[in-house]
Amino acid sequence: MKKQSLLMMMLAGLLSTQVEAQQNPQNFCYVEVNDNNLLNVGSYTLATSGKQAFDSAIIFAGNINYDAAKGRAYIYNNNNVTKVLNDVNTYVRPLQAKGIKVLLSLIGNHQGAGILNFQTQEAAKDFALQVANTVYTYGLDGIDFDDEYAGYPTTGNIKNPASFTMLLQELKAAMPDKLITLYDYSDAVGAPIPTTYLTSGADRAGNYINYAYNGLYGTYMTQMSTAVPPLTKPKLGAAAFNVQSTSTATINTQSTRTKTDGYGVIVWYDLRQGDASAKISTSTNNLYGEATTLSGQTYAWTSGVTCEPPIGLDAVNLAGTSATLSWTGDATKTYNIDYKLANSSTWISAATNYSGSSLSINNLTANTEYDWRIQSSCSASLTSTYIFAPRFNSGNGCVPPYNLSSSNYKGTSTTVSWTATNAGSYTIQYKASTASDWTTVNNVTTNTYDLQGLTPNTTYSWKVQGSCGGQLSAFSAESTFKSGFTPVQSPGNRSLSFNGTTNYLDAGNFNISGNALTLEGWVKMNAFQASFPYISSVAGIEGGDNNSALLRFGDGDIPTGDYLQFVISIGGAQIKLKSATKFNKDAWYHIAATYDGTAMKLYVNGALDATVPASGAFNANGNFFLAARNSNSGDRRLNGFLDEFRVWKRALSAEEVVATQCIVAPNAAGLEANWKFNEGSGVAAFDQTANTHFAILSNMTDANWSTDVACAVDMAVNDVASAKTKIYPNPVKKGDDIHFVTKEKSATISLYDATGKLVKTQKVSGEKASVSSSNLGTGLYIYKVQSTDNNIIDSGKIMVK
Repeated sequence: MKKQSLLMMMLAGLLSTQVEAQQNPQNFCYVEVNDNNLLNVGSYTLATSGKQAFDSAIIFAGNINYDAAKGRAYIYNNNNVTKVLNDVNTYVRPLQAKGIKVLLSLIGNHQGAGILNFQTQEAAKDFALQVANTVYTYGLDGIDFDDEYAGYPTTGNIKNPASFTMLLQELKAAMPDKLITLYDYSDAVGAPIPTTYLTSGADRAGNYINYAYNGLYGTYMTQMSTAVPPLTKPKLGAAAFNVQSTSTATINTQSTRTKTDGYGVIVWYDLRQGDASAKISTSTNNLYGEATTLSGQTYAWTSGVTCEPPIGLDAVNLAGTSATLSWTGDATKTYNIDYKLANSSTWISAATNYSGSSLSINNLTANTEYDWRIQSSCSASLTSTYIFAPRFNSGNGCVPPYNLSSSNYKGTSTTVSWTATNAGSYTIQYKASTASDWTTVNNVTTNTYDLQGLTPNTTYSWKVQGSCGGQLSAFSAESTFKSGFTPVQSPGNRSLSFNGTTNYLDAGNFNISGNALTLEGWVKMNAFQASFPYISSVAGIEGGDNNSALLRFGDGDIPTGDYLQFVISIGGAQIKLKSATKFNKDAWYHIAATYDGTAMKLYVNGALDATVPASGAFNANGNFFLAARNSNSGDRRLNGFLDEFRVWKRALSAEEVVATQCIVAPNAAGLEANWKFNEGSGVAAFDQTANTHFAILSNMTDANWSTDVACAVDMAVNDVASAKTKIYPNPVKKGDDIHFVTKEKSATISLYDATGKLVKTQKVSGEKASVSSSNLGTGLYIYKVQSTDNNIIDSGKIMVK
């Protein structure tokens, strides 16, 4: 009994010491590592007790990005977060050695993905495993969630009230010994997350969160006391201080209120190099009766170098004892790939400095779950952080279908297909992504199928299972598609008009990040914005300095608003190129912006107008808008017309910029989206490619379809000459004759320029005609061969060099 009593006393003493070591209330410090060094959190101690002034340091911030091709949220770390995590021995371990907890904050990135729109438990678990693997890989003490800047869409992958609770359920199971905190600041800036989104059935998000706090600096948010049920004040924070901008008087008042009201946390932000002990003392004197001293040096910060990780991670061809790991590769990088048993903490190296976009691994155990991870290697001393792939089951030898794809979106029907495996037949399951019940199609004997009876403009999830005799494969990973709209009969060439205040197009989520891009189309302005920021948005993604690719008229330093500007984000900053041309109202212009990894260029009416050197991968992943910056900002909308607008994932040449002004093949290489705006009615502009980027009309009616068009004639011509007509040479050197040979003995050949203007006609004599190009300018021309009764026999394109 004496030994037991002694042991109990020792444990009680140890517990007392641990409680004493932790301040109450606690101080959590967010460090913006784009600008500041995390180590500064450890440079302050209380003057009498010597305890650390801050209890937690939070790395601000990793991002919640969205892999549109896989329909998957994933963790993305920019160059500065990557620098911290890849060198935790320098930036994290010294703080942990002082008893300071180090957490990684995760925040949205304007890509329509955040903590509130996981639609299924499976999707929530996938992201939870990414979080847990990140925390354990880098030896962190936990994770912090921040719901700002998610940019949730209003259709498709919308917010789900059960999402956050599902995520936390899975996360607590995956990392039960780590902290989970919530910076309670919603995507609707300035307010906590509504409690509707903190509940799933009888369960609550607050059951899994250790601390939650107000994030609006300089305010005291009393509603925090009930904001995250069932958390009570000792686990909550009402006060938040910006070290640089919150006044000493406010810090004094609110730190006193925090202690009086019984709150357990105060949040700090923007701790920089230099002595901030005076401001911190204002709070600690009230909280603990001790001033704060600068007990160590303060540290400068040098930004890290960008090394982008791969996306598109998947595991396919799961054959029981082997699997193929795949990702979207980049020939300029090599990769380090590891895998492990799901219940193990030990990673096995599959390859280092590996070139390619897929890798087979062997010697797996059948019917067993595995994790895998990958990082880019950009040089001998520079790597990305790890990206964690979806967990996979090695399978039973009946290979699950993979490479799921969809096409032919007609509103009520869509064609789905997949890579054929060793299965004799397949089972398809599909549902609206927000629905809970699957529709099943059995005994499909081919690897393609037309789904019928769909609801137009609806996002669907689907998956496939193989049947190998008496053995069933696992279901494939889920894929998604948008059913689109029932096609409308075009009345002829049309454009879309916008009023500059309420009208715009939302084309949904795009990921056009990379090393090459072209944005091009026709624009005619009614008026330019005359008040700050003088911006008329044309088209693109604008999600902040580190996430943009767009065309617009005007900017804060272009008060006339009538110069074109091309903007892309490289290395976390926007690079801007202004046109030399000053644009006029009431005139159609063809505009094109290209980036090829070495330079940004602007073309106006086919001529090179401006250029600036630029290099590196750009980041643009989020909702693509036309005639608007986003769905909220009415002050940057376009007052005018758009026609024939396109997005390319490559840089067009100068010749191609001319050639694509009015016509382009829907399957042209690198063409991501092509809106002709010829519908004339309906609620969307159709994407002529197979990528289903339908642009939804917002606050618009059929009256917005206009016959005022840039390309005046029907330019729906053949890409190459048909067997009816032979043309040579094509391209033709300016000044040489263009020879036409047709089966029609009596016909007329008409040439139109890229705007649809008739520039030349020539009669056919004896099935042959020669047309001089001497008085034609360089560029693209359309030819049409018409019979004597004016029927169009043939049409095509000619390039004059």
